[in-house]
Amino acid sequence: SEGVTFYLNAAIESTQDSGSEREVVIKTAEGGTVTLRAETILVAIGREVNVRELALEHIGVDFDKKGIKVDDRMRTNHKHIYAIGDVNGKYLFTHTAGYEGGIVVGNAIFHLPRKADFSNLPWCTYTDPELANIGMNETMAKAAGIEYSVWTEEFRANDRSLAEGEEVGKIKMLLNEKEEPIGVQILGPHAGELVSEWVAVMNGKIKFSTLVSAIHPYPTLGEINKKVAGNFLSTKIFSDKVKKGLKFFFNLKGRACG
Repeated sequence: SEGVTFYLNAAIESTQDSGSEREVVIKTAEGGTVTLRAETILVAIGREVNVRELALEHIGVDFDKKGIKVDDRMRTNHKHIYAIGDVNGKYLFTHTAGYEGGIVVGNAIFHLPRKADFSNLPWCTYTDPELANIGMNETMAKAAGIEYSVWTEEFRANDRSLAEGEEVGKIKMLLNEKEEPIGVQILGPHAGELVSEWVAVMNGKIKFSTLVSAIHPYPTLGEINKKVAGNFLSTKIFSDKVKKGLKFFFNLKGRACG
């Protein structure tokens, strides 16, 4: 809707600088070719681990092109040497490095056998609108063979979002067979802030009934978290079993009063 076209799984065939514009010829996933022209070409080439000056090969510390190899306690193959942050190539986020630092302190200083658990790792992509995630998305759940259900809520149904003219985006919640949250994705305004509530919910194993019954200030974007959980709970509250129970109860009451 904003004039952006994505060519996924495409390969660059050639590039050309014609002076006033740049040209890129790509081969699409379907095998065809497309010529793109623009004023500027932005190339994301990724990052390279910076370990060349450490001479790790001289002391026998294992590493590869992704980084220094560590176990779930952040230990290298030399158990008294640890590696945290981007240098180990696991998750290249500042908040992940801080978490891994805490794992090292627990193991190296206090001798507590702490292990890193990234199953509920949150991350955010600062685009417009923002994209935030915690836990599994649908692709990951399918790859892991997990049966799941999907629950969504649109930002255009949120009063604060409408007041600020932000109608694009939604929240998606994935539940496993036990009806426990295994992942949440948010695309919309301040998604990085909104996902923080799910950090508490998923790590603290907070029940949906607690989340939904908690008073959220109005009008706020944060109400969308409560609403998507409420969408799931409403199927329980208004299930056929509950409806039959209520019908039976009120029929009894009617006869008793009659």
